[in-house]
Amino acid sequence: MLSVFEGTPLSFDVKLSFSFLIAAWLMFPGCTPAPLPSGNHSSANSCREGNNSERLQPFASEASFYFWKVQSPLPQRRDLEPFGVQRLYVRYFDVVYENEGPRPVGIRREANSDLPVIPVIYITTGALKDLEDHEIETLAGNIWKLVKRIRVPAGEVQLDCDWTPSTRKAYFHLLASLRQIVRRDPEVDSVAISSTIRLHQLKYFRQTGVPPADRGALMIYNMGEVANPEEENSIFRWDLARSYLQPEALKEYPIPLDMALPDFSWALSFVHGSFHSILRLDEADLRQPGIESPGSSRFRLQRDMILDGQSLPAGAEIRFESVDSCQRWEAVRFLGKHLPRQPDRRIILFDYDAKKISRKSQELIDLFAAIRTP
Repeated sequence: MLSVFEGTPLSFDVKLSFSFLIAAWLMFPGCTPAPLPSGNHSSANSCREGNNSERLQPFASEASFYFWKVQSPLPQRRDLEPFGVQRLYVRYFDVVYENEGPRPVGIRREANSDLPVIPVIYITTGALKDLEDHEIETLAGNIWKLVKRIRVPAGEVQLDCDWTPSTRKAYFHLLASLRQIVRRDPEVDSVAISSTIRLHQLKYFRQTGVPPADRGALMIYNMGEVANPEEENSIFRWDLARSYLQPEALKEYPIPLDMALPDFSWALSFVHGSFHSILRLDEADLRQPGIESPGSSRFRLQRDMILDGQSLPAGAEIRFESVDSCQRWEAVRFLGKHLPRQPDRRIILFDYDAKKISRKSQELIDLFAAIRTP
């Protein structure tokens, strides 16, 4: 296991779960920033004001971005200064299972930024199956060594894993082992270990368990069924998110929670009613000859076409998904009202894209400003 981790492979020759397929798609340049809703900045302002006069309650002390594309250079402080962003959560690599055991793939070669950088490591559930305790401890050590090779973290390392009942024990042991290794490392100062938390893991935390981490990052996105052709929006729907964001769970969750909100889009293709691929396309790319639109954000190919390198037959259907700004403001208002006080809570937007800055910078500046405590 150690020799495998000491290499720097960039292979993705693995059987992909949907969660890993999504993560891999978001890894490379070209992922589409969420477009502005029709109505531009004035529409965003009306969303921010809402339908009542109740004042939005700030709930975070700091704003951050996720940066998920491992082959792209990181932004610098000057790029993010207008947003008040003080640190970046940067994807360093993924851990998957191959014949030799857990293996890192998609490794970022450097993390050069004058901003503090928090490494994020995506752990597939397949990488954790059937591992003995000593193998998990070795894996934790290998993860830490590779993290330090890329860049020593700025006070935190985050593991991202959608653990299941069958992998919970292994994942929790991985977190605990990494936490212990980091604390014993004389070369670094205090480094916290954090874990992403899915919405169902918040609502049902007494059943799913609470990871042995110093803090969690609640992912308020990727909540729907990507592969279901009848799904309305798998990235973000406030009605669905609200059903999981129980005020009691938010108040009683045992570790401090940061909030992660979405700001991206994608197109999902379906062939003969079955999920086919994720496409790096904007909605404008789909409004072209040979593609009809039978409904809002729905498209159908009238002839065989190649889109984003994918060969799709006539009749293939495409669902374009993005983040509705008004629904996101609804989430922000709800969180401000129901989150318990936490002095160092962060709001993290997924994810940074330079194109997005020129298209909707004021909207995001307003969002961060409204959420941050004075």
